[in-house]
Amino acid sequence: MSIKSGRSHMRQRLSRTHQGFQKDLGTFTLTLLTLGGIMGSGLFMASGLAIKRAGPSALILYGIGLIAMYLEISALGEMSIASPTPGSFLNYTKVVLGPGWTFVAGWIFWFSSVLTMSSEVTAASLFSRLWFPHIALWVWSLAYSAFIIAVNFISVRGFGTVEDIMAGVKSIAVLLFVVIGILALTHTLPSTPSYVARAGFASFLNHGGWVPHGWLGAAPAFLLVLFAYAGTGVIGLAAAETKNPRRTIARTIRWTVGLVAIMYLGSILLILNLVPWQHMSSSVSPFVLAVSATRFPYGAAIMNLVLLFAVLSTMNAALYSNVRVLYGLAHAHQAPRTLGKLNAKGVPANAIWMSAGLLALTIILAYVLPAKAYGYLVTATGFQAMFIWFMVLLTQIYYRPYLKRHHPDRLTYRLWGFPYTTYLVIAVIFVGLLASPFATGEEIGAIVGLAGIIIAWIAWLVLRHRLKDSISSS
Repeated sequence: MSIKSGRSHMRQRLSRTHQGFQKDLGTFTLTLLTLGGIMGSGLFMASGLAIKRAGPSALILYGIGLIAMYLEISALGEMSIASPTPGSFLNYTKVVLGPGWTFVAGWIFWFSSVLTMSSEVTAASLFSRLWFPHIALWVWSLAYSAFIIAVNFISVRGFGTVEDIMAGVKSIAVLLFVVIGILALTHTLPSTPSYVARAGFASFLNHGGWVPHGWLGAAPAFLLVLFAYAGTGVIGLAAAETKNPRRTIARTIRWTVGLVAIMYLGSILLILNLVPWQHMSSSVSPFVLAVSATRFPYGAAIMNLVLLFAVLSTMNAALYSNVRVLYGLAHAHQAPRTLGKLNAKGVPANAIWMSAGLLALTIILAYVLPAKAYGYLVTATGFQAMFIWFMVLLTQIYYRPYLKRHHPDRLTYRLWGFPYTTYLVIAVIFVGLLASPFATGEEIGAIVGLAGIIIAWIAWLVLRHRLKDSISSS
């Protein structure tokens, strides 16, 4: 069989295999789903750690991270619009880089998503104890995990409705936080004098200035900043379930980047003006500290509820993403075949159960580990999330020429500045990865993240002959 006819056969088989997916996602739902995947504890909790390490220069780091996210999501959108299939960039990686890279990237994506779910459900349980301190954490974890798993078992339209509500709540709340913060700084709302007097714009100049610990001291915070922007992969994974991929994905990218820019940069700027950067805590959200400084009635309780919705929304989007990756790996013959089956509602049920099983184990491990487990999980997950970004960009470098040769008519959405912008984001990613081990408390997370990648490569080297035989016989 020739290469050309083999690729034609693959496209026909993919079309037949994936026809069970429901194409019910529109721009509004996909935008909220993408925001749900991005906006989680990386913004609401880990941002406090980033600010404490980088000081006011964290605002600059978040600006760089926003640009990197825009370019990365545009690179993913370019490929997803041209070839909207389940499995997202993994299908394109297989075509241009081969099955080895696909195997490693796919399993790292899945494991990273499970770690994300574990950290988010742990955070949700801690938020719930503010109202019900006598209920054990494991009870909340079990309840929230069961809820999110159940949501992913309903139809795509029903799942989208639930995610609309959760992601919509936290998006509106963050926008309101920006408004409330502005009102507090302009003294329209009362604020806590002891906090704001020591914060305000003066905090950008005093206490060490913009970069109190120097750029070498701020650099280790960069991985935490990039982690706050992770979760963009859902936009590609949902491409096969959108009503009109070309129009829907392009619009979703514009809306996502615009809203994230307002909410992230606006929030960080206001937090820096409301709370001195030295007062950031590893156990209290900077958003809670900032709302407390505004003296907004019931502000702490309301923000706690928003944080609960936020992390559950991110957990929901993470589960949605990783089961689609398992589905794609199964159809690439790089995971058990049973994970590639859809139920009557067009949902990959077996893949959901596998992710749920590992989620249960990681929740148990999170409570066995010391109190610093969240920090370890954030760094490990961020390390692996940036590896996935690298894989998306590396794939796009080779997939753009492939599309030009074989399907130039499909290249309707393009990342501007290619290939220089692609190389730029890759450089940004490596800066974050190389700097992370130098931050106190992040060494273990970085080691775990790197170890996961190494283990995935070792697994490929051990299984590659058996997997290649399965691919060749399909």
